Amino acid sequence: MIRKKPKPLLPGNTVMVRPLYEILSTLDQAGTLDRLPFMPEMAKYCGSSYTVYKRIERTCEEATGDMRRIQNVVFLDNLRCDGSEHGGCQKGCRIFWKEAWLIRPEYNMISPDEHAQGNKTVVSLPCKLPNGLYICQSTELVNATTPLSLMNLMLFVRDIRSRTYSILRLIRVLFHAFFLRLRYYLTGKSFRFLRGRQIHTPVESLGLQSGEWVRVKTKKEIEETLDRKGMNRGLGFTVDMIPDCGKTYRVLRRLEKMIDEPTRELIDLKDTVILENSVCHGCYILKGGCPRENFNFWREIWLQRAEQNLQAENRRRAHPDPLA
Repeated sequence: MIRKKPKPLLPGNTVMVRPLYEILSTLDQAGTLDRLPFMPEMAKYCGSSYTVYKRIERTCEEATGDMRRIQNVVFLDNLRCDGSEHGGCQKGCRIFWKEAWLIRPEYNMISPDEHAQGNKTVVSLPCKLPNGLYICQSTELVNATTPLSLMNLMLFVRDIRSRTYSILRLIRVLFHAFFLRLRYYLTGKSFRFLRGRQIHTPVESLGLQSGEWVRVKTKKEIEETLDRKGMNRGLGFTVDMIPDCGKTYRVLRRLEKMIDEPTRELIDLKDTVILENSVCHGCYILKGGCPRENFNFWREIWLQRAEQNLQAENRRRAHPDPLA
């Protein structure tokens, strides 16, 4: 009897992450499958069920700054790396899940006892090199992916088949990216960054904490904090962030350290936060944007505390807690 090949996982499908011992059997000596690492932070999800959020047929990677082909990978719910085994990296990247690491519940023939036994396996999964540099899924994307030609129209067909984009959404994304490039060739205006004129960019510390509400400053106000490359102390304000100007967001957390993908180094940051639901869509990328949805990084000088924060602070000052 010929066994049918399982259908590709699509958004909305329910899956279970295989027990750790099963996943280990799919990995090579470097702890990777198709050169994509299974990170130690992923082990805690083994044996649990999740919903496929998105199927990924391509992704950006920062080592070359290009969009590249990746296969047999999905994102689950809102599972992001907590960086606990990678020096406390706070970028919060989405986790790439190979389909071989997942199973549909209807095919699950493993007993709960086997799950519990398998997840007790102690292993050493890749996270740090002998020279002190880190390896994670993000740093290894250039190795786990292949070049993607803009002339290969199948990349857009795959986007539609995998439901990454609807036809209308894909047309809008491509049109916007084309517009940004055309504007660059006609006017010289950057298709990737909002540029300013500062030589030495200013600093402002707000001490923002998780849960606080902030308003993003206007485009003009932010331009006054940037140099001619669109940077504030080396951190760029991208065109993806311009639509957020004037909007109100809640602070997800401070960003004080992260792994730099091209160098694999754990670097420190100051006066920077991540905002809830503010993610990069790669709107300038001619290959159809980027479905990876990395968080945008916000210098505090680009933000101001929202009115509700100020009102709450004024109420606390006017009516102090006698027990505090």
